[in-house]
Amino acid sequence: MNDKRRIMAVVCAVVVLTSSMTACTRTEISDISESTTTTASSSEEATTASDNVPSHVVTQSDSTTATEAVTKATSAVTDDSGLIVDDYTEDFTYDSLTPDDLYEMYGLSRSERSSFYSQICGECELPIISVSTEDEQEVLSLDEYVNCIVEIMNCDSKYVMDATEAQIRVRGNASAYYGDVDQIRANGAPYRIKFMKKQSVLGLNDGARCKSWVLLKTYNYGVRDHLAFTLAAAINAGMYYVSDSTFVQVYVNEEYMGIYLLCEQTQENENRVAITEAEEGYAGTDIGYLVELDNYSSGETWRFLLNYNNESITDVYGTTRVPVKYYYTVRNDLYSEEQLDFIERYFEVCYEVAMRAIKYGEYYRVDRVDDDFTLTLAQDEFESAYDCISQVMDIESFVDMYITYEIVNDQDVGGGSFFFAVDFSENSIYPVLTCVAPWDFSWAYGDYSSDADGGLYAAKFKDDYFVDNWGDRSNPWLILLYSADWFQELVSEKWQERYSYILEALDEVTETVETYSDDFDKDGKSHSSSALATIRWTRNRVEYLNTLWG
Repeated sequence: MNDKRRIMAVVCAVVVLTSSMTACTRTEISDISESTTTTASSSEEATTASDNVPSHVVTQSDSTTATEAVTKATSAVTDDSGLIVDDYTEDFTYDSLTPDDLYEMYGLSRSERSSFYSQICGECELPIISVSTEDEQEVLSLDEYVNCIVEIMNCDSKYVMDATEAQIRVRGNASAYYGDVDQIRANGAPYRIKFMKKQSVLGLNDGARCKSWVLLKTYNYGVRDHLAFTLAAAINAGMYYVSDSTFVQVYVNEEYMGIYLLCEQTQENENRVAITEAEEGYAGTDIGYLVELDNYSSGETWRFLLNYNNESITDVYGTTRVPVKYYYTVRNDLYSEEQLDFIERYFEVCYEVAMRAIKYGEYYRVDRVDDDFTLTLAQDEFESAYDCISQVMDIESFVDMYITYEIVNDQDVGGGSFFFAVDFSENSIYPVLTCVAPWDFSWAYGDYSSDADGGLYAAKFKDDYFVDNWGDRSNPWLILLYSADWFQELVSEKWQERYSYILEALDEVTETVETYSDDFDKDGKSHSSSALATIRWTRNRVEYLNTLWG
């Protein structure tokens, strides 16, 4: 595929060289300024199926000469993962392959595909994402990407995407059957798509252009992740990053894969978790860190074990326990052991400062000495535990994250997919430890007979039955903080401030499911009923929590 691409790129460049050298105007199919709704356009805005089928898009920059095109077209290399790396200068925007070139490379027929697309666009209302893989390879690997082209249709014309180069692989852990090929082949799986160039996809995140996007398979649950994202955004009012998302229908090599949730990859990115990226080889610690509490960390290079000071804490219901040690994985690129040691020490300091302030009423000042931190008892320097802990933690982000996880009752809240950001660079927007990017809610919403009005869940230790069967997935950060009266007051204040927005979020997701119920049930199963049941459970949960905090 890479050789084919180089050959086609050179051919395209030579054609430009022998032409009038008058460059075409770049056509941006996703150039938008406004944010989108979480679903496809309304029927009043919808265009016909034929209008929504991708057509040829010219993608040559008018700033590129033919000579430059030939030079640049032959400079592509691949990195270790097989992804094509464009060795372009910053201001060079020549796209060497048009959609028609890609159709030719993949042996596809425009007329045949147009007929197929017209057919499937008439069968549903949600946007459609069509993936065509090289040599029609199956997408079955958690590790190996497959070359592909991506097309998007059945949506507002400004979001239509003609054939665009990308790569695709299976993503996830339990949701991807831990890589069991037979299970993936039989049931489908979540995917990660990496475009060769940054793309805006269906206008998510105000049209932000990124390479990596995620397709989460909804299975029988329907709305679990989308509902959690929508609730989190309603609670934090845009203060902290939450993935944008929208439902789509997915086809791979013309095979229907089901209804998926298109969302953003949790990653270091100026449009996502905007921490300062370390230049390759840079070993200094004054960079940003995106860190995940991660129960699947065994194969990760940059991870550390947090033992929560090996000291007991007491939850809101009076249960006292020493939290179980857990691994944390750094999700952005590191280039030295010093960087890993530094962020491990910072996490230790953050937890210890909070624990000592809440459990013992001891206020410690944190000083950075080179690449280490020291704690000095400084009782008179702080008016409260809140002031002391605020040295190292963005408490409001913990309030917002706590409310989100308390509503949805994610059983895995202390086991994995719980993200933090902190950035020690000069222009940091995360100067202290901040909760970001709620993620992975397949194990939430009343699973294992958790009642909507059954008390608090995220603020307490898992019971013995749960621990014996699935391990202790309690979250010490949230348990510790909520055990403090002042943190409970902050939760109550935020709840009262955002309660109406939480209800609006529930109404919004309900309307989405009801509007697109035929799409949810396209495979003959009652996914819409399951989705509405999840929303009803959540609505009851919200009303119960309102009796506590409202």
